[in-house]
Amino acid sequence: MSVSRSDLNNPSEPKVRYFPISQELNRIQYGRVTKYIFIEQLPIGFGGQISGRLLALKLALALDRKAVFSSHADPPYLQTFEPQYSNAPTNMDWSAVDLFDPLLQQEAAFLRFNYLTAVKRLDTVADRVEDWIHRKFVQRYGIDSDANVESEIFAWMRLLPSAQSMVDAEKKRLGISLTTLGVHLRRGDKSVENAYVPAAEVNRAIGLVHQVWPFDSLFLASDSQNAMQEIRLPPGVTLIFDETEKRYNNANHKMLFHNPELAQQETFTALKNLILLSLCGGIVGQDNAHFPVIASRIIASRNPEAGRIILLNGQLVEMNYPIIRRYYQVKRMVRARVREFLRQRWLQNRLLRKFL
Repeated sequence: MSVSRSDLNNPSEPKVRYFPISQELNRIQYGRVTKYIFIEQLPIGFGGQISGRLLALKLALALDRKAVFSSHADPPYLQTFEPQYSNAPTNMDWSAVDLFDPLLQQEAAFLRFNYLTAVKRLDTVADRVEDWIHRKFVQRYGIDSDANVESEIFAWMRLLPSAQSMVDAEKKRLGISLTTLGVHLRRGDKSVENAYVPAAEVNRAIGLVHQVWPFDSLFLASDSQNAMQEIRLPPGVTLIFDETEKRYNNANHKMLFHNPELAQQETFTALKNLILLSLCGGIVGQDNAHFPVIASRIIASRNPEAGRIILLNGQLVEMNYPIIRRYYQVKRMVRARVREFLRQRWLQNRLLRKFL
């Protein structure tokens, strides 16, 4: 079922379950429009960058504004997707444009979206950026609130031909198929946010999936070289673990700022793991890691069968151990204050450069 433009503008029409997201994105992102929103991309990990693109494109749909990204790449990572907009102003000082404010009715032709600023603004009314955008999207298009929008937006995002070729080759080399369970074992710098999800809980989830869906292979994606020793395979299941992959078990994006010569290698590694996880027939991961969350949306769009997707609570250990919970609460508070200090300093430096 499709929705015409007249249907979208007529609130008396009954709600529908589906509309062609790709057509709307083509119209807004590549056509000629009168309103724009500039997306200030954050220098974070690759998964967070892709989640940011998905959210920005959903915001573009919700507001009927062309999303103009600050870069076709995802700094410090290299470009992996084809340009996601065209027909936008080229000689524009976006730093002088008003910031998007979700609590105001803004009609200006040009706005600027900063995720962290929007988070702070919505904190004042106990709301979340993701929830606000989703509500606006649902209201505008009149679709079900549980619609899997992100999977359709991701399907619209086209990889560069070179990136697509590399991913296709890796899929064939490793033997990823729809009978493969993807497992994302997040280690590395995740411990600065939360205690690691215990491997025993991941293995328990793997067993639960195998009871309802007897997959024949398991693709293990992890930033830890020791991940193979932590995973227990159900009988008869083959492990797929790319031992040629270089793993640093650290904050990958921060490493790239100091070692830009690794950008090509690490961009491809991150893209490979994200896409291959999404090409599996099911997934086990944690709900506060971008890779399994994105992959789970794509897998669910292909096969909504219950039991193939388990996203463990990323704060599982904190829930069970108050002392550890308090430790990480203090740690997150300190990190938030440091980030805010650095953000304010960045804004001050940008203003100085503007007027000097």
